[in-house]
Amino acid sequence: MEFVSFEDAWRLLRPLGIEVVSQSENELRLSISESPQSSCIDVASTDHAQAKSFPSEVVQLDRKQIGDTIEAIVHKLRLTQVYVIPIGHWRQLFEAVAAGMATNEQWRAIDSAAIVELNTRDPLLFVPANFHILRDLVRVILTAGTAPVHGISITTVKTPLLIEIVPAGEISVFTARTELAHVVREVLLHPHGSAKPSATPATPKD
Repeated sequence: MEFVSFEDAWRLLRPLGIEVVSQSENELRLSISESPQSSCIDVASTDHAQAKSFPSEVVQLDRKQIGDTIEAIVHKLRLTQVYVIPIGHWRQLFEAVAAGMATNEQWRAIDSAAIVELNTRDPLLFVPANFHILRDLVRVILTAGTAPVHGISITTVKTPLLIEIVPAGEISVFTARTELAHVVREVLLHPHGSAKPSATPATPKD
């Protein structure tokens, strides 16, 4: 894992349709530009405060299962570079997950080294060797986070995908291609059988 500058990452993400929906000192919310093939899959935890009133098209998952499902999507698509961008700033996120990630030595090392990045939203780059840390981070955000500023956006290069995770148990999966949305929805509906990559990549490797 390593930090990359927001400007360098943005040069790679903008051509994929990643866009800023709203930005303030407190929050940065991202999405994918609307197009005939773009879509958003809404996911919520089964214990969400409004879970019973959600329409049937909202996929509902056990809160404890969501981290594994995000990892399953990453593996299914055979992604090789994944960016995590905080909705708030790194300082807020590190403070929120400190206790829950305390036993993870690699995460503690990043936390300790992130002196310059604490007040930024510079993306944290994950590669396959540490996707399990991304899984654990999602789990802790959903159990220890208390506000949207403790949430994250997960995106990648070469594949038009953006996943926003908010502690309340709200996940938005944005895609810019119809076939990509189909693959993601299949993983969301059948997460236990989707952790390993498929024999044929659903999308080009990033």
